[in-house]
Amino acid sequence: MNQLEAKVLHYRTSGQIILCELESFGAQVTAVILDSPGELEYLKEGNALNILFKETEVIIATGEIGQLSLNNRFRAKITAMEKGDIFTSLAIDFGTGMTSVITTKSAERLGLAVGTEVTALVKANEIAIGRRD
Repeated sequence: MNQLEAKVLHYRTSGQIILCELESFGAQVTAVILDSPGELEYLKEGNALNILFKETEVIIATGEIGQLSLNNRFRAKITAMEKGDIFTSLAIDFGTGMTSVITTKSAERLGLAVGTEVTALVKANEIAIGRRD
């Protein structure tokens, strides 16, 4: 599980849906949370918290991406790779580390190697938030 430090920039609600705008190591991050803001007392502008998302939810892109509805984009560099028969694990750094697990077929098709510049993408509904202890 990827766990990154973040700061709440602002949020807005609609019923039980919270759209939360955050900043993590210079990257803007959007998270969609299904909960009541009253239940999340640590969800206040300026507060530090953790964002969490699975390694399998990190999409890897190379080159120019173009227009996408996906907001969470982390410009990063591959720092380590562990290639398996089916899956490849990528350690990437954008000021802090995160991990992506993609198919080995995709890693080979993209020509990924240690040192490759990539963009890591994560859908807003795949990001959970948690209190930083």
